[in-house]
Amino acid sequence: MIDLERRLRRTFSSMAANESLADVLDATDAAQMLKWGEVLARQFVLKTSEMEDDAAAEYLAPYFTALRRMMRAIGYWAVTTDASESMEWWNRIEQNGKTLYGDGFILPRMTDARAQIPFGAVRPQVIAFVQNLVETQKAKG
Repeated sequence: MIDLERRLRRTFSSMAANESLADVLDATDAAQMLKWGEVLARQFVLKTSEMEDDAAAEYLAPYFTALRRMMRAIGYWAVTTDASESMEWWNRIEQNGKTLYGDGFILPRMTDARAQIPFGAVRPQVIAFVQNLVETQKAKG
């Protein structure tokens, strides 16, 4: 019998250990991001319920790479104040969303998204906003 929880722990813990979120976010914000990432990772692991471990690892590798990169891009986007850097991170979020959810995953224009964030929002609110946006857009992917 395949132990999906063990597969998730093994795969996600290696992904989380390699994550550089702590480089840009404080511990609380990084923990919030990792908790969200674990929920998404679980969704992908569930798709491997009929696969042996080696096949599952091969299947999951590109998704977990994209998820890791997306989390890092969201973190950097949330703290970056330079417009061109923000656009670069925004594009990376979308690019990794396409890997995760298909070519139909399209983010709104960054300026439109930023306009929806309340004035004075703190970093956890900005991160949660982007996470919700990803969740909304993934259904379209």
